[in-house]
Amino acid sequence: MRRLWQTLAILFLTGLAPAQANDLRLALAVEPDSIDPHVHNFGGNKAFMPNLFETLTVIDRGGRLGPNLATAWTLVDDTTWEITLRPDVTFSDGTKFTADDVAFTLARVPTVPTTVTDFAEYVKGIAQVEVTGPYQLRLTTHGPFPLLPEYMASIGIVSRAHGANATTADYNTGTAAIGTGPYRLISWARGDRLVLERNENYWGVKPVWNTVTYRYVKNASSRLATLLAGDVDLIDTVSVQDIDRVRNDKRFTLVSALSSDIVGFVFDKRDQPSPKITGDDGQPLTSNPFYDLRVREAVDLAIDRDAIRDRVMNGESAPDNQLMRPGQYGYDPDLPPVRFDPAEAKRLLTEAGYPNGFRLTMDCQNDRFVNDAAICQAIAQMLTHAGIVTTPEVMPHAVWVPRANKKEFSFFTTFWTFDTPEPSIVLISEFETPDAARGRGAFNRGSYSNPEFDSVLDRALTTMDLDQREKLLIQATDIEVRDHATVPLHHQLNIEAMTTRIRHTPRPDGHVLPADIMPADQ
Repeated sequence: MRRLWQTLAILFLTGLAPAQANDLRLALAVEPDSIDPHVHNFGGNKAFMPNLFETLTVIDRGGRLGPNLATAWTLVDDTTWEITLRPDVTFSDGTKFTADDVAFTLARVPTVPTTVTDFAEYVKGIAQVEVTGPYQLRLTTHGPFPLLPEYMASIGIVSRAHGANATTADYNTGTAAIGTGPYRLISWARGDRLVLERNENYWGVKPVWNTVTYRYVKNASSRLATLLAGDVDLIDTVSVQDIDRVRNDKRFTLVSALSSDIVGFVFDKRDQPSPKITGDDGQPLTSNPFYDLRVREAVDLAIDRDAIRDRVMNGESAPDNQLMRPGQYGYDPDLPPVRFDPAEAKRLLTEAGYPNGFRLTMDCQNDRFVNDAAICQAIAQMLTHAGIVTTPEVMPHAVWVPRANKKEFSFFTTFWTFDTPEPSIVLISEFETPDAARGRGAFNRGSYSNPEFDSVLDRALTTMDLDQREKLLIQATDIEVRDHATVPLHHQLNIEAMTTRIRHTPRPDGHVLPADIMPADQ
């Protein structure tokens, strides 16, 4: 009894509400917009999916490919893969998982009705799926498809029995949300919270937590307040301004790790007047300045990435000018380092015919990555100093997406996320000339198009030799970087804060998976 009173006294003094030992409470910045694992290729959906729906292969924290629902994948010839599945897996309702569910999933992915970018690009290379046994499949591809095992790490497998006549709405209500993952869906109150319960039929190591409650809190200060009040056990995307406050509070642990994802900006590169660019008189220009390589390079040179790291990010970012980090597959060590040269930026603007610059409205998300709105303000000031008078407009990601898809912007934020430990899927979706039939350029909202880039990347995607493929990926990266197709800014750090009763190390992809979180004493 005395120990109980001591515990209650501690909880009162620290402000922490008591939590059930086997329950976990999270407050995260980005909410999924659907439980359907195939309807929207969006970071919030990809971060949540593994709780319910598992993939054939998996990418571990070190970027290595490993088995998941598939135990083996064998390349029979350049266009034939044989897949062997685990024989001991059931869905959360107790029904058996078989090769037929995989065949159903691969057929469903490119046919899901959606108005947003889906996962079709991951399976476009598959020509035929043949079930050769209860736990075996043969996949025939249109041509050499060396990255098929890596791409399969992004496709959540669903049940044919529950998905055959299901709509996306049925997944969102939980009716069809029956997967093989470590948890099952109990409820989702969109915009507020989502509740999971441990899947007692799970084939792998049972997670520690009986129930998991996700709360979705976009504002960083409000998210921190839920932790300080004892309402949650862990928060993600801690504001860099709050780091010292959390670090100095003995009730909590603050941890961070370099992200594989990268923050950047995209130009409207169409050869036509751009919607958010005017002259000094406020009238639209008759041509698009960003169609000129010199203007795009000037923008890049006008941005002081080190200053953003030191003054905006409180030291919590790694400035970069390419997608991959040093040491990663596809990193180009021969590209020149990031450079800040406002005088050269002004010279290039003058050479391009804009000695007095022009006026620009840049469009930014304010709930997508760390300090996104503050970064936007800082970039606007830097561009204005270089001669491009820039006004930032910020908006929620949910508002930004449809407007970006309609190409309403001239210069805008982006957040490149990586599903595979190499750059191909981002290069395909963000930089290849848009071609829906081939699954190319799905996220190419700036309309970048370079036939040389397309040719080199297409060769890389069909090159079976690992080293030769990397050389081609580096060559493609070199083309788009020297083209100043976009403005990569920095790899951010994934920063989490948690109560001392638990422990967790942030993943490079930033996903917070309850199965990875452990009690501090285990």
